[in-house]
Amino acid sequence: MPNLTFGAPENMYARTFNRKVLVLLSDKRLIFKAGGEAQFDTFFNSLSVGVWKKHCNLQDLHLVIQGSGRFLLRCGLNRIGIPPRWVYDQIIDLQEDKDTIVGLNCWQQLVDGMLFFNLVALGDGVVTGGYYATTTPPVNPIKLGIVITHFNRKQYVLPAITRVREQLLDDPRYQDNIGLTVIDNSQNISRDEAQGITLIPNNNLGGSGGFTRGLLHLKDEGSFTHCLFMDDDASCEVESIRRCYHLLQFAVTERFAVSGVLMRELEPYRLHEKGGAFAKGGRPLKEGLDLQLVDHLLYAEVEDIKTDYGAWWFFAFNINEVQNLAFPFFVRGDDIQFSMQNDFSICTLNGVGCWGDDFWYKESPLTRYLSTRSNLLLMLVFGKVERPALLKAICKVFFDSLYSYNYASAKAARLALQHFCLGPQFWLDNMDMGLIRTEIAGFAGPEKLEQINKAGLNIKHPKNPHKKEKKLHKFLRNITLNGILLPSFMLKNKIMLQPKHYKASFKDIFLYKKVLYEYEPTGQGYFAVQDKKQFFAEYFAFIQQLFLFAKRYDAIQQEYQKAMQEMTSEAFWRDIYRDKK
Repeated sequence: MPNLTFGAPENMYARTFNRKVLVLLSDKRLIFKAGGEAQFDTFFNSLSVGVWKKHCNLQDLHLVIQGSGRFLLRCGLNRIGIPPRWVYDQIIDLQEDKDTIVGLNCWQQLVDGMLFFNLVALGDGVVTGGYYATTTPPVNPIKLGIVITHFNRKQYVLPAITRVREQLLDDPRYQDNIGLTVIDNSQNISRDEAQGITLIPNNNLGGSGGFTRGLLHLKDEGSFTHCLFMDDDASCEVESIRRCYHLLQFAVTERFAVSGVLMRELEPYRLHEKGGAFAKGGRPLKEGLDLQLVDHLLYAEVEDIKTDYGAWWFFAFNINEVQNLAFPFFVRGDDIQFSMQNDFSICTLNGVGCWGDDFWYKESPLTRYLSTRSNLLLMLVFGKVERPALLKAICKVFFDSLYSYNYASAKAARLALQHFCLGPQFWLDNMDMGLIRTEIAGFAGPEKLEQINKAGLNIKHPKNPHKKEKKLHKFLRNITLNGILLPSFMLKNKIMLQPKHYKASFKDIFLYKKVLYEYEPTGQGYFAVQDKKQFFAEYFAFIQQLFLFAKRYDAIQQEYQKAMQEMTSEAFWRDIYRDKK
């Protein structure tokens, strides 16, 4: 039901068509006057027919509604390119504190699309909740272990513990079948704060080490059949966990896994990723869709590109089907490797997901280092790309930073390539990233986000940022390395404003000496200044390192292909944690 917890718009839960329906967010209920109408063709309350038909074998379907009053109930079906049609209707009488169960005989005839229901009040009434149900016996006995890896984000993880405990672990229907384990990499959650859930203090080996520690704990405990990985900074409706649990109960697909979608915390209806595809690096699927719109919800369910991986902000799987654990990436890339190496059949669906911070907000020299070396390894081992394509990909990462005047990020990308060329032993020797984090912190200062006061600054906003660039302008940019070869007196004194992202718009910053990168939602940012000395120092150092990598390419590839099996084995990780039980 619509609520106040996450700030998501009401029409991700229910749509109301007149003023005769009051949405009471604080009490999670809809209050109807006679003639009031609400429709549930929404992200959280439509049923994804295609997903349930493909992966499960439900013999029947029922709609359960809770509330009071008399209503006209209609069920409809939305499909791409076809006007919605009604498939069922009935007058129902809801009684307080009693479930009203409606059998949906249309279920057997449905193939795909999104099933939804509509309520028209025939008098005053209230709707407090509901769900879809079946009498079909589950095919899989499930005990689900939720694993959250935490590092210094108590403001997120403690409310999550409370939500899961109150809404799930204390629910008699689930309390013996779902458990919660928090791997505390920062070792700063007290037993009282843990509220009785399983808390495991852990040395900080990043997400790779934390999630692996949690998975090994579930295996050793012996009663858990499935695992759900969740990030500590991913806010989740507990209903998403329930739906995931029931999908696992009824799934008949081999190597079945559930990947939750990620939505923007600052724009809660905007889809960031609904599973990912991997070729020359990971890329999100269905990015940018508006989950308030029915057409976008329908397109989100279309499997037009194979889902190669599911990210660990919400990823559930069968423990017994795990053949390889995470590679010690620290963070970035472990979820891609884990999904692909274990060859999961990954399901994504509307209504199962969470909210999180923008990745470009969190982008820094450290994350540029981590993502660069993880993408190198993944492309080398799993990408099936030719050498020129891989070299081109690493060049893009480096030059995106260099041309944006983000010299610390460019240096971090070069350092990642340098360390990558040292082979698998370097990863093993630096699993906690302590020395590397200290080294990067020593030169990352210029790209640190701070509150920016723009008053009195001579700031230039991009003009027509989506306008196609003229050929002559682009030619001049290219032959001058985006202005770096031009004398300083030709550069403009104004400060070009750019949204903080992975890189600048090169055509916008051309001929500007100074750039302000701003993350508008928080008012934070930093200034980047064109520096010819730093540019060419990093440029030539990178070219030299790239040449060494290309020269040893075949040998490096063989080293990592061999290490991928060894360093993702259970024996490897049990040896790492042998003194930490």
